[in-house]
Amino acid sequence: MIMFLPFLTGSIAIWLGLRGSRAGTIAMWIVTFVIYLAWLKFHITDHLAISL
Repeated sequence: MIMFLPFLTGSIAIWLGLRGSRAGTIAMWIVTFVIYLAWLKFHITDHLAISL
């Protein structure tokens, strides 16, 4: 589920681009980028469960 949401929004952006909706395409790419930033913040601040 973690990587499905950006894949879905990216696919929708490509589909909108093929349909000719420039504003919708740009909006979906921005949504995809925000999702990536949210997951990046989550994974950067998360502690790794590694026992050395």
